[in-house]
Amino acid sequence: MDSLKAPAPAVAASSSVFAGNEYIIEQKIVALRDTFGIKDRSGNLLAYVKKKIVSWGPQFYFETPDGTRLGEMRGKVLTVRPTFEIYDAQGLVAVVKKKILKLIGSEWWLEDASGTEIARIKGNITEHNFSIQSPSGTEIAQIHKKWVSVRDSYGIEILSQEVNPYVVVAYAIAMDHTQFKGAKGFSVGLGGLGTMTDDFKPQF
Repeated sequence: MDSLKAPAPAVAASSSVFAGNEYIIEQKIVALRDTFGIKDRSGNLLAYVKKKIVSWGPQFYFETPDGTRLGEMRGKVLTVRPTFEIYDAQGLVAVVKKKILKLIGSEWWLEDASGTEIARIKGNITEHNFSIQSPSGTEIAQIHKKWVSVRDSYGIEILSQEVNPYVVVAYAIAMDHTQFKGAKGFSVGLGGLGTMTDDFKPQF
């Protein structure tokens, strides 16, 4: 019954949290789930990205330190390639996909909600040394370890506002998780889940 439903968590605009140009991502492997801490260059904690303990395929949610929900990232199952859908409070904003037939390295691209390619990577994901570029070649962001000496941490520099920084951060975390988890949350099938129904949309 509706009267017994838990209230939906409060929602903050991701743009108000990711308003800067420099971020540090720290991965923390805890007992029950993977957690990423997102900090500014000064070390101030801006948000967490937490993996859901029980989910159909890898799912992460973004929240502020006080628990306010920012968005969600869902790995689609039964697809022939690793795929993540990125949501903010308004709905689907981007999709991350990986090319599965590549002889050397990894190739990931980013699409907007309508399916138009808006970014690709260039460089070495495994070493956290790559750039995110627009289809025209404009450099949108750089991912590197120049600022950090802690294991499983890396920096993100936003160089262009062509793509929302929240989406850039989610893009980097999706690639990082899949590269270092061996794509365990994905399986090969004939097709994806398609557009989510109301039953599967993130509840903000």
